[in-house]
Amino acid sequence: MTDRQLDSRRTRLRSDVRLAARALPTHYPLGTFIAVNPLGGLQSMPFEQAIRRASDLYGMRGTFDEDTFRSLHARGRITDADVEQALLRRFPRLPKEPQVELSGRRITAVELLRADLVHGEPVSNPFRRYRIRAEQVASNAVDTVDAQAAKWSAAFLGESAWPMPGRHLGFYSAWRMLAHNDRTLSPAVRSELRACADRPDDALLEALRALDVADEERVSYFQAHLTRQPGWAAHVHWCSDRETGIDLLQYLAMRVTYEAALLKYDQRQPTPVRHQSPEPPTARDRVARLVEVWALPQPSRSEAITLARLLAAMPPQARPMIWQNAYEAHYQDELLSRLSIDSRSPASPAHTQLIACIDTRSEGLRRHLEARGDYETFGFAGFFAVAIRFTNMLGGAPVDSCPVLIAPSHDVVEEPDTRSGVATKRTVTGAVRVAGAESAFHAAKESMTGPFTLAEAAGWIAGPLAAAKTLAPSFAGSVRRRFRSVMAPPVSTKVNVDAMQLADRALFGLVMLKTIGLTEHFGRLVVLCGHESSTENNPYQASLDCGACGGQSGSPNARTAARILNQPDVRDELARSGIRIPEHTHVVAAVHDTTTDCVTVLDPHLVPPSHRADLTRLETDLAAAGRTLASERSATLPGAGKRKSPNAAAAHVAGRSVDWAQVYPEWGLAGNAAFIIGPRTMTRTLDLQRRAFLHSYDGEADVDGTALETILTAPLVVAQWINNQYYFSTVAPAVFGAGTKTIHNVVGDVGVLAGHSGDLRLGLPWQSVGHGHRHVHEPQRLLAIIEAPLARVDAVISRNPILQQIIGNDWITIAARGRPGEPWQRWTHTAWRPWNGTPIEETAHNEEMFS
Repeated sequence: MTDRQLDSRRTRLRSDVRLAARALPTHYPLGTFIAVNPLGGLQSMPFEQAIRRASDLYGMRGTFDEDTFRSLHARGRITDADVEQALLRRFPRLPKEPQVELSGRRITAVELLRADLVHGEPVSNPFRRYRIRAEQVASNAVDTVDAQAAKWSAAFLGESAWPMPGRHLGFYSAWRMLAHNDRTLSPAVRSELRACADRPDDALLEALRALDVADEERVSYFQAHLTRQPGWAAHVHWCSDRETGIDLLQYLAMRVTYEAALLKYDQRQPTPVRHQSPEPPTARDRVARLVEVWALPQPSRSEAITLARLLAAMPPQARPMIWQNAYEAHYQDELLSRLSIDSRSPASPAHTQLIACIDTRSEGLRRHLEARGDYETFGFAGFFAVAIRFTNMLGGAPVDSCPVLIAPSHDVVEEPDTRSGVATKRTVTGAVRVAGAESAFHAAKESMTGPFTLAEAAGWIAGPLAAAKTLAPSFAGSVRRRFRSVMAPPVSTKVNVDAMQLADRALFGLVMLKTIGLTEHFGRLVVLCGHESSTENNPYQASLDCGACGGQSGSPNARTAARILNQPDVRDELARSGIRIPEHTHVVAAVHDTTTDCVTVLDPHLVPPSHRADLTRLETDLAAAGRTLASERSATLPGAGKRKSPNAAAAHVAGRSVDWAQVYPEWGLAGNAAFIIGPRTMTRTLDLQRRAFLHSYDGEADVDGTALETILTAPLVVAQWINNQYYFSTVAPAVFGAGTKTIHNVVGDVGVLAGHSGDLRLGLPWQSVGHGHRHVHEPQRLLAIIEAPLARVDAVISRNPILQQIIGNDWITIAARGRPGEPWQRWTHTAWRPWNGTPIEETAHNEEMFS
């Protein structure tokens, strides 16, 4: 083979690896957790087709199993009406089918298919249809390949006292240098590893040739390897573009080389494995089942043929998705019915306006604060339109404080207030010492020999401290806070935004205020309330802080935006754009701790004396609203007991946040199901049970649709990622969930293992979506509800491919109305249709039509 031909082979190989990677999710490190759609690479397919493809690749379900759906139907969570609506949406011509008379009983086609859903034989369990050679011949080699891949991936990517030798050379080169010394392998296999090619692409080509994998088979074969251990593969996929020394080509070269060597010499179990799905029941079998359920005489031949023809139109593999549609419709129909009654806003301007993150957990805080009096609340993405790279007063590495879809545009630094003086120096010194001690303690625990030295040096205090944290976590947490306050007493600081151009600062304010419709009638205070979460001993802390912003708190953004909006030159610029913030309005930053439901006002020293009484009132009402919300939430938390009084609930959730043994500190965004875009008048009087993302929007002020386009292409897309992560962590926890926290072992910042070895776990732990055998999260696709002219919604979707993909392929459902009081309309490929109307056209994904 000439050099040119070899280069061509290598190029095509790399292309095949990239194509294969589409089947993988992206797995971010724990410290910068970002919610992802595990099937994001398959979003170009309709949802139903994508979950079938994923089922073939991973052997997973894409919905609940049918027994679970039937249990939900028996409990009334899915009604007969929900099932019938789902059937009619899939089979619009179903009502035209003539009734069938069976032993004197007249049965409609809808009744027949509904009965088959409820009583028919469930579809069989899925299995991996795409398998590597080792799986096909039942060799013990497949387990060895997985074990070796996990071992070397952890060695290269995880933190260890002894770094992997040769790590600086890159993953493949370091592995090639070491792998042939592994005495757990036979001498013949080690000899094969010693002789593998210098380059990973050449080694992969050689291994594929040895396994007799044809070129046209390569993409599916790579996917079969990658989905054997999707956790490690997904994290390597994330590393590929980040100059970490490892990519999927090197990873696959290692795996496939092992497979080829092992199958050549270690075939000790030659019996083939039969992975065949049981034959689905025939239409005749299904007829017999229904006749038995209905206790009817055997149908005549003509009756049986008619019944079989109708049942054949709904093959068994279509049933889970029909159930899923019925399951989602129950919640969606009820929600839209409640939203049809529009509540009017108060005539007089509010004393205080609070702008909270769209996060579902903010819905409860907004609802309870509004109940305290003349408060008006809004929802906006929790970075408040300021995409910044933030460095706190202690220095260290800056953090990107903005959604992953947006690159930070400005550096913002925290600095001491000019009045702090000597106190600032003491605080910085103390904080650095505390942080250094904690870092050394954790580093010692995670090293190979450190724990022994640590036990000798600090066991006399570590033992009592561990006992206190276990037996009295609230007390221990209080002691630690007091210790920190003594070592590093709090001082007044501020964020410096002087480096930003005036035009940029004004644009930040203009985008946020115009989007949410807060352009007049400003109150005495405007509060920008970000959110964060406080937990102890929790690898998934970042997922609770924010699944969109890499686990960052919203505090820096709230402080930055508040500082900007209080500047006179910014207000002058905003006035030129038609937004006049009066002199009596002061903007305040705050942060909502979603674990304790405490809301802390940030930078109170910057509030002028004229507004101190207003601030006191705000803090009092926020505290009361937080206690009420804590009472509401604690009723749903495992181990919290019966519903507690607000004060008792506040103490209880505060204790959970500092309990290092607590696996249920809060539910996060479990239950998320809707994304509502419109004025607060749509939802103000409703208890949405912390299940809806709430984004404020004034359609009348957004004539050109710019604000709506921003909402649909950024916050909605991120909310869909969050929704899908919770969805698949619930329906496919073995593949796309992280399992139970109780057996997790953390691998540096990379992720967690279930036990001491194996695959890196993807997604959310079971304690984020369920309790015991009970599902807490209801896995359903996101419903986006929009109050805006329908033509405007169409225009935004038509010019954004990402929206055409996720909406057109049924990853998101859209309901909209032009103005209050109008009926809700459903977006379809051809036109808007009445929400519960039978579609005129047949659904695009449906291949099982009635003839």
